[in-house]
Amino acid sequence: MSTLEQARKLEAEGKIGAAIDLLEQAVALGEEDPLFCKEIARMCLTINEVRAFANWCHEAIRLNPHDGEPYLMIGRNLSAAGRWGETVEALEHAIGAGALDPAQTAEAHSLLEVAHANYEQWKHDHPGASNL
Repeated sequence: MSTLEQARKLEAEGKIGAAIDLLEQAVALGEEDPLFCKEIARMCLTINEVRAFANWCHEAIRLNPHDGEPYLMIGRNLSAAGRWGETVEALEHAIGAGALDPAQTAEAHSLLEVAHANYEQWKHDHPGASNL
């Protein structure tokens, strides 16, 4: 069973901390796999570890800057928080980086459209302020 499969099994058993630890140890031992980083990020978000989520997304981006999925993951999170300016930036990177499947591309475009509209409304309602 691969490390990723083991981690997913632990997660399914409700042992998210152990799953994260397993993947983090693999990364620390040299298995710098963007997939591991994205999986750790996803798991961190499920336990509301937002800072760790962002850090692991950025690590995935560092390892593969042409993968738009970590940007999409960040965009989803920022959108949910109503941080429209940052959402627009993340989603534009997601779309521009490529390597999204068709469903992810459609989601990114849809979220981007909503984020643009909300950001424009926010700027109209708060002239001179920053939504970052």
